[in-house]
Amino acid sequence: AKAGEVDMAYIPSAFGKQSVPGMRLVAVKTVDNRGIVFPYRPSGEQTEEGYPIGNDVTADLAVRKAVNVAVDRQLLVEGVLEGYGSPAYSAVDGLPWWNEQTVFEDGNVDEARRILAEAGWSDADGDGVVEKGSLKAEFTLLYPAGDGTRQALALAVADRLKEVGIRVHVDGKSWDDIRRLMHANAVLLGFGSHDPTEMYHLYSSAFQGIDYFNPGYYGNPVVDAWLNKAMMARTEEEAIEYWKLAQWDGENGMSALGDAPWAWLVNIDHLYFVDERLDIGQPGIQPHGHGWPITDNIAEWRWHNDGNGGFE
Repeated sequence: AKAGEVDMAYIPSAFGKQSVPGMRLVAVKTVDNRGIVFPYRPSGEQTEEGYPIGNDVTADLAVRKAVNVAVDRQLLVEGVLEGYGSPAYSAVDGLPWWNEQTVFEDGNVDEARRILAEAGWSDADGDGVVEKGSLKAEFTLLYPAGDGTRQALALAVADRLKEVGIRVHVDGKSWDDIRRLMHANAVLLGFGSHDPTEMYHLYSSAFQGIDYFNPGYYGNPVVDAWLNKAMMARTEEEAIEYWKLAQWDGENGMSALGDAPWAWLVNIDHLYFVDERLDIGQPGIQPHGHGWPITDNIAEWRWHNDGNGGFE
């Protein structure tokens, strides 16, 4: 962009404060989220390929809830995304099938400590990390090496969790390594779709260990029932109600109010440097991924003429 070789360039939020002569910054709202998926089962199992499944620390509901409550999502938006984003509490924030009850008060270190203490976690040896019996509250958080935004999010979360007595080892890996390790370690992943069935892929027990959808092997029969009803619904209105109940029905749910198999962190804005002469119309809310979504409304685009103030 600075060399004048392109008319549009996607940039990460870390470059959002920079400027390029002859170009303007366009920030587009998205459902492109980033979150931490936890191994849901205790350790001891393996996949057919021999990869380990489960983690004794993250299998504890109190640990997953404490992480969700302790993280200050607005600070992540301001500090990591330079303000270009919003806090995330689910995979579908703001969409018609989002259950707004899933929003909760986060950034509450005292509440996170209380949750851990009530579940039997305490720092008996005074090393700053709580334990339950011989089990220390520590786990590895993987992110794809080379992704600066995910690295920064992972490091910020790890730093925050020190305050509640949870030690997180942040480690950047290749996608090949992550695929082998993701069933036994927490991973910072990204999703976001205009299709509500993505929730089925992320949370249904039918997708345990399939691709990157449910790597933590999460499963809840009540949630499965709501998800199946949503998939089989005869009308959109009926399906939306079931999607919402799968997130939280007052007693069960796949959100942080229920089983908390994920700690969703942020929804990122998609940022583009665009040539000042190029009118890109009104982009819609974009899904996960970059490149093609910005051209979704390309029929609306207009190129400025030779400087007489109009588009053609």
